[in-house]
Amino acid sequence: MGSFKSFALSSPMVEVLTKLHYISPTPIQEEVIPKVLKGENMIVKAETGSGKTHAFLIPLIDKLAEDQGLQVIVLAPTRELARQTYNFARAIIVAFPKLKVTLATGGREIEILTASNVPHLLITTPGRLMKLSEDSQINIHRVQTIVLDEADMLVDAGFLPIIDQYITKIEKPHILAFSATFPKALEPLIKKFINPDFIIDQDPGLIAPLRVKHHLVDIGFKPIPEMVASFIDLRRPYLMLVFASRVATVKEIYDHLMHQGYNVGTLHGELPMRMRASMIRRIRENKFAVIVCSDMAARGLDLPDVSDVLSVDLPPQIEFYMHRAGRTGRYKNAGDSFLFYAREPESSLEKLAAYHVKFDFWMLRNGELTIQNERPRRDKGQIEDVSLNRDIQKAIRQTRTTTVKPGYKKKVKIAVDKVKRRHKRLAIKGKVRAQLDRRFKAIDKQEN
Repeated sequence: MGSFKSFALSSPMVEVLTKLHYISPTPIQEEVIPKVLKGENMIVKAETGSGKTHAFLIPLIDKLAEDQGLQVIVLAPTRELARQTYNFARAIIVAFPKLKVTLATGGREIEILTASNVPHLLITTPGRLMKLSEDSQINIHRVQTIVLDEADMLVDAGFLPIIDQYITKIEKPHILAFSATFPKALEPLIKKFINPDFIIDQDPGLIAPLRVKHHLVDIGFKPIPEMVASFIDLRRPYLMLVFASRVATVKEIYDHLMHQGYNVGTLHGELPMRMRASMIRRIRENKFAVIVCSDMAARGLDLPDVSDVLSVDLPPQIEFYMHRAGRTGRYKNAGDSFLFYAREPESSLEKLAAYHVKFDFWMLRNGELTIQNERPRRDKGQIEDVSLNRDIQKAIRQTRTTTVKPGYKKKVKIAVDKVKRRHKRLAIKGKVRAQLDRRFKAIDKQEN
């Protein structure tokens, strides 16, 4: 592996990187930095934690001209990701006193841009970029480069029309798109708008983070919050991120851990912006040993000391499991990713094999965490029965009051009936989907 001195970078850039203890580039930086310096369009996919952000910041900052105003816009899908990229950029740009980087994401991050304080590098979100442009605070026509950070999230969140609106205003735009995954369904759209000179995919068949070990934990259909608490007691992590797909589950786990006296933080999309900013600040100050998160924290949250990741379920998009797991094992560190196995469909677990995820098998029972020889199998009926009973018990807990009030039993019955109807609808939907799948397979067989 070479050093940053081997690139066509300025002396101030090499010096500041040395002060920041960036001596040797990562493989993705070795491949990307020379191409960015040449102004080539790229789609870059590499495993999370591989150094993608610095791969574009280092050459783009080094190319900035002091007398040309706004030249580079970095678009991030969330305020948190934008703030993180800004912090990286600010640490580097100190080597260039006449250059300015600005963060503009709305809320408390609003900065009024005038002719006298237009930055050379702007880090923002698509919504805020639209607002800045409408208010004539920036001249998009002079921008040379647009970076789409976590590009699949930008597209998936519906920001593609906004992005296209501004790309078309730039003559011969230099476009860079970076992400840990590009789902196949999104690649044609991204290629259409970016027209890349290069598509860099570091080992496309190997998406699972290399330094992370994966463990499947059988919790035996016990209540998830209680199992999380038991797991923490047994694992005693240095810093653990606990992920759940639904915000309601995140809140339930967090409330249970807080009630039990654990040192725990939380991060999800329903937190008010002020509370979210305060929580992120406290997380970065190492105030918590455990952080309960929704998948909004699975992308770009750069915490180098995460020892363990625990997923209490699989996300709707299987790719997001890789993003969760990638919060540990960063910067050449080793890490462990645990997945609670209770009612996950066998098909979903099998899909992870396509990402080269190899699990070993653990069991959490009666306050003991033990390694198993194989994964237990459960039939669909057992999973559905346990799922129904669990949701019924949850509905009863949520309806329960400390005192018996008029109509209490009726409210409980209404809540339970609502759960049963929902499960019945899901069962019917599943049967219809299975019938359609069988019909389509029969048609395909006839046609072939």
